[in-house]
Amino acid sequence: MATTYELKIYGIEQNPSDFVARSYASEVQHVGFRDKIEHIGLGLGIDGVVYNYEDGTVRILANFDDEESKELFKNNIKFLEKKDNLIKIEGIEEKELKSYIEFPKGINRISADDLVELNKKLDEGVEYIKMIFGELKELNIKMDKQTELLEKMNEKMDEHIKILNEIKDILK
Repeated sequence: MATTYELKIYGIEQNPSDFVARSYASEVQHVGFRDKIEHIGLGLGIDGVVYNYEDGTVRILANFDDEESKELFKNNIKFLEKKDNLIKIEGIEEKELKSYIEFPKGINRISADDLVELNKKLDEGVEYIKMIFGELKELNIKMDKQTELLEKMNEKMDEHIKILNEIKDILK
């Protein structure tokens, strides 16, 4: 008989000066992480549920037939960091539950409120867009300064060429 475990996945905390100041402290919520966990569970034949928890972690309740399948599942979750730049995992904590829970087939996502989830993701997207436009604005300012410097250099080069041509004419 399988054993039921709770897995808590902690994201790397964001420094508000990094990227976007977020209303949560993790890099595992609102980045498509649970969807990927559902696919991993389905592919490995693991049954359970996955959900966002209010402390910024993603929690999984799942049944594992043996230690090897549990470790394979956890390793696949950790591997997601390498494939998705938005996912940043600090650690996975596991706890064996004293009772067995029978789940429907596969890993199933639990959403507290789909509309709230969607709004959080849209807010996150807006913050990223603001960040991109802010970076582009700064880049444009820097490029304008570089263009001004290049124009001044061209003017100086033109002056030098004119002087060199005058010297060339004198030396003839």
